[in-house]
Amino acid sequence: RGECEVVMLGTAASMPGKYRNVSGIYLNLPGRGGIMLDCGEGSLGQLSRRFGREALEERLLGLKCVWISHMHADHHLGLLRVLSHRAQAARRAGREGERLTVVGPPPLSKWLRTYASFDQAQYDLVHNARLFPSNEWVGAGCREVLKGLLAEGLGVDVVTVPVKHSCRDACAVIVSDRCAEGETPWKIAYSGDTRPCQSLIDAGRGATLLIHEATLDTPLEEDAKAKQHSTTGEALGVGGRMGAYRTLLTHFSQRYPKVPPLEEVTAHGAAAVAFDFMSVDLADLPSLPSMMAPLARLADEQGWHGLYGEAAE
Repeated sequence: RGECEVVMLGTAASMPGKYRNVSGIYLNLPGRGGIMLDCGEGSLGQLSRRFGREALEERLLGLKCVWISHMHADHHLGLLRVLSHRAQAARRAGREGERLTVVGPPPLSKWLRTYASFDQAQYDLVHNARLFPSNEWVGAGCREVLKGLLAEGLGVDVVTVPVKHSCRDACAVIVSDRCAEGETPWKIAYSGDTRPCQSLIDAGRGATLLIHEATLDTPLEEDAKAKQHSTTGEALGVGGRMGAYRTLLTHFSQRYPKVPPLEEVTAHGAAAVAFDFMSVDLADLPSLPSMMAPLARLADEQGWHGLYGEAAE
């Protein structure tokens, strides 16, 4: 217990809603720092709500890396505020000039140069493609630099893989613990936005936790294919083929304002749906699926399953 806490800052697709913010995940590594996986609009506010305003500065100073899956706004638009507030916190703490590692798609470089210069944000950008397992040049170059930064600061390895989505350069990420010899490492795989993808299955093989998008319910598979997203059933299938111990579903269409249909997840036995501010210590993963049946009963009693219009994904 206490090795890694997964905090879901946003679990909605496309746009914020009344009950769910857009994509953002914070990996809290007690005593070591933190990593953000995607950083949609409002992620800074979500961090503040989860940990409190007084603790926010400590979290920002402990943040070692922000990883961005692709250039859709619901996955990266909150990055500027995080960079700006972290730079301000560093100046107040006498750590001015301390740089944050940002990993993302190539177009993120121009976007950051254009806007982050106004706040003089301090960051180093690494393109996702530099961290592909198959990139031999990277194996002796850029990946080693990043591995050194994250291994020394957080004790983790980071690998990215290309996935199938409606924009170029979309990636998934695998974060693995660099544990001491003889200990069992944990591995977290996060899909970003994608169709079911073999590259993710191979890279995440045997993951402790797979966090996978499930934008649409299983009967809407044709819609998911058209929009290059995954359904609930497809995401659960990826977890099964990967051999993931637990699968956590996220990135739900706003047509499901409170909870998506839960029957398939409840019956699965090794999966759960995420909601904003959900915090899961990896030590609690054995009991994670047990929350689904009570949640399904509560959703039925409260009438939470109603559709909320044809929201865009």
